[in-house]
Amino acid sequence: MINSSVDKLTRSTNFLRFLGQHALIAQEESPSTAGEEEIEDQKYHFVSLMLNLVNTFLYMVNTYIIVPTADDYSVSLGAASTVCGVVIGSMAVAQVFSSVYFSAWSNKSYFKPLVFSSIVLFLGNVCYAMAYDTKSLTVLIVGRLLCGLGSARAVNRRYISDCVPARIRMQASAGFVSASALGMACGPALAGLLQWRFKIYMVTFSQSTLPGWLMAVAWLLYLVWLCISFKEPNRATEADDTPHNRASGQSVDIGQVENGLAQPLLGDSESKLNDDDDDDEEDESEESAQDSRKPATSIGSAYRLLTPSVKVQLLIYFMLKYAMEILLSESSVITSHYFNWNTSSVAIFLAILGLTVLPINAVVGTYISNMFEDRQLLMASQITLLVGIIFSFKVTSTYSVIQYVVSALVTFVSAEVLEGVNLSLLSSVMSSRLSRGTYNGGLLSTEAGTLARVVADCTITAAGYLGIGSLLNVTLLPSLVICAASIACTFLTYNSLF
Repeated sequence: MINSSVDKLTRSTNFLRFLGQHALIAQEESPSTAGEEEIEDQKYHFVSLMLNLVNTFLYMVNTYIIVPTADDYSVSLGAASTVCGVVIGSMAVAQVFSSVYFSAWSNKSYFKPLVFSSIVLFLGNVCYAMAYDTKSLTVLIVGRLLCGLGSARAVNRRYISDCVPARIRMQASAGFVSASALGMACGPALAGLLQWRFKIYMVTFSQSTLPGWLMAVAWLLYLVWLCISFKEPNRATEADDTPHNRASGQSVDIGQVENGLAQPLLGDSESKLNDDDDDDEEDESEESAQDSRKPATSIGSAYRLLTPSVKVQLLIYFMLKYAMEILLSESSVITSHYFNWNTSSVAIFLAILGLTVLPINAVVGTYISNMFEDRQLLMASQITLLVGIIFSFKVTSTYSVIQYVVSALVTFVSAEVLEGVNLSLLSSVMSSRLSRGTYNGGLLSTEAGTLARVVADCTITAAGYLGIGSLLNVTLLPSLVICAASIACTFLTYNSLF
């Protein structure tokens, strides 16, 4: 407890705490009584937690496994290669809506949303794989939309927040972030390995369709494991915030009892009236205090709880997700056009980018964040990201592999550092009312990031009408403008970012 207090006073952090803050899951103090610990232990089930983490991992694999081959798949169905932006982004479009209803559904159950998610993702991947034999781009996009409708990340986050004991919640939050990062790296890597082509009856298995079939089998196996092993927590064991009298069930204030013992049994009427007025004032103050602790009940009420500095941080989150999505989604088209890379080369490149996530967060969380203030790192990483974007532009007649790879690494690493610092700072300055309930901070950040991905993927497809030669510069221009705007906003609110 002493070490924990020292860390809070000095704002010291470590890799585990820094990583866990990325999930924007409320990290409360450990229960102070044995009764509260027993209640938390009754709600906690290790296998159920693992099922939520596996769900997170599989969903991220499902998101990025198609990136290296989406352009080839679009061309094989008679569309332009830049339609890969719509194919990849359609999953994010559906996730904008699924995040809200899954977050609301998790107020009543965790098992049913996970079952629904698994079934929808199984069907979505089957549709994605069957689009080749049906020669239908519509079936392909519908399959990706179904995959987005099966996004249960809001349920995974709520399960960790509500059902994992406080003493290990930070480890569980770090596991949530790690599962996402590993899934992001494994997706493209698996796509690089699936380089076969064969046919069974009328069904074609190729580098374009195998990712869909592989993920369909994975979600089917996960569904079986889920139905066998998941344990729905008992919601009747919710602990109250105030101590209760075990006999009467009423709240007990020790200070009131002690003051009452020192008062005479009979008092004059004036003092009684004054006491009644004081009681009324106390009741009103208690009600207002309770209202101030209630979670947000709508997107509008959640938005009204956002301070200017929090709004700037959500803008930064939107910007970095936009820049990352532009880099990742158009990588297969850009590298094929300028460098003639095949699917395996693109997959290796994307896998290497994904594998940098955890080491970067380890360095930042263990060393750099203890040497500088979060707001200093926030500004520095945005400037570095801006430099990476500027260096990515094609300004000469030739465009070399070295320029592309170095600029991509600078952009991606800067965005990862920025994401870690931004979410770490966001978790400490966001209102406590946004740490629980349906419309929580995690949902808001997810919506901001998902909208950024949707806009980025639509930008890629729209820029494709100008020609492949103009695609790179046209898609980088919005990233440059948004990044410059976020730096300006950060500068204006710099003194409130702490």
